[in-house]
Amino acid sequence: MTKEKHDEIMTNIMKQLDQDGLDLGDGIALWHSLGMFLFSHLDKENTDTSKIYKEMKNYLIEMENMKTK
Repeated sequence: MTKEKHDEIMTNIMKQLDQDGLDLGDGIALWHSLGMFLFSHLDKENTDTSKIYKEMKNYLIEMENMKTK
Protein backbone atom coordinates (compact mmCIF):
# COMPACT_ATOMS: atom_id res chain seq x y z
CA MET A 1 0.00 0.00 0.00
CA THR A 2 1.35 3.38 -0.94
CA LYS A 3 1.60 6.27 1.50
CA GLU A 4 -0.95 8.20 -0.55
CA LYS A 5 -3.48 5.34 -0.43
CA HIS A 6 -2.90 4.90 3.31
CA ASP A 7 -3.43 8.63 3.91
CA GLU A 8 -6.61 8.60 1.81
CA ILE A 9 -8.04 5.66 3.75
CA MET A 10 -7.16 7.15 7.13
CA THR A 11 -8.66 10.53 6.13
CA ASN A 12 -11.92 8.84 5.17
CA ILE A 13 -11.98 6.92 8.46
CA MET A 14 -11.42 10.11 10.45
CA LYS A 15 -14.24 11.84 8.55
CA GLN A 16 -16.55 8.98 9.50
CA LEU A 17 -15.51 9.18 13.16
CA ASP A 18 -16.05 12.96 13.22
CA GLN A 19 -19.71 12.67 12.22
CA ASP A 20 -22.06 14.06 14.87
CA GLY A 21 -24.65 11.31 14.36
CA LEU A 22 -22.21 8.43 14.75
CA ASP A 23 -23.67 5.92 17.19
CA LEU A 24 -22.28 2.75 18.74
CA GLY A 25 -23.53 0.56 15.89
CA ASP A 26 -21.86 2.80 13.32
CA GLY A 27 -18.63 2.77 15.31
CA ILE A 28 -18.63 -1.01 15.56
CA ALA A 29 -19.35 -1.35 11.83
CA LEU A 30 -16.50 1.03 11.05
CA TRP A 31 -14.14 -0.84 13.39
CA HIS A 32 -15.13 -4.17 11.81
CA SER A 33 -14.63 -2.85 8.27
CA LEU A 34 -11.24 -1.39 9.15
CA GLY A 35 -10.12 -4.65 10.76
CA MET A 36 -11.26 -6.70 7.77
CA PHE A 37 -9.50 -4.31 5.41
CA LEU A 38 -6.22 -4.31 7.34
CA PHE A 39 -6.07 -8.04 7.99
CA SER A 40 -7.08 -8.96 4.43
CA HIS A 41 -4.19 -6.83 3.14
CA LEU A 42 -1.63 -8.57 5.35
CA ASP A 43 -1.97 -11.69 3.21
CA LYS A 44 -3.32 -10.82 -0.24
CA GLU A 45 -3.68 -14.53 -1.11
CA ASN A 46 -6.01 -15.09 1.84
CA THR A 47 -9.58 -14.15 0.92
CA ASP A 48 -11.31 -16.61 3.26
CA THR A 49 -13.29 -14.59 5.80
CA SER A 50 -12.99 -17.24 8.51
CA LYS A 51 -9.18 -17.15 8.23
CA ILE A 52 -9.19 -13.35 8.42
CA TYR A 53 -11.36 -13.49 11.57
CA LYS A 54 -8.99 -16.06 13.06
CA GLU A 55 -6.02 -13.75 12.45
CA MET A 56 -7.91 -10.84 14.00
CA LYS A 57 -8.77 -12.96 17.04
CA ASN A 58 -5.17 -14.11 17.43
CA TYR A 59 -4.01 -10.49 17.29
CA LEU A 60 -6.49 -9.43 19.98
CA ILE A 61 -5.41 -12.34 22.20
CA GLU A 62 -1.76 -11.33 21.78
CA MET A 63 -2.58 -7.72 22.69
CA GLU A 64 -4.53 -8.84 25.76
CA ASN A 65 -1.66 -11.12 26.86
CA MET A 66 0.83 -8.26 26.49
CA LYS A 67 -1.39 -5.99 28.56
CA THR A 68 -1.63 -8.47 31.45
CA LYS A 69 2.12 -9.11 31.73
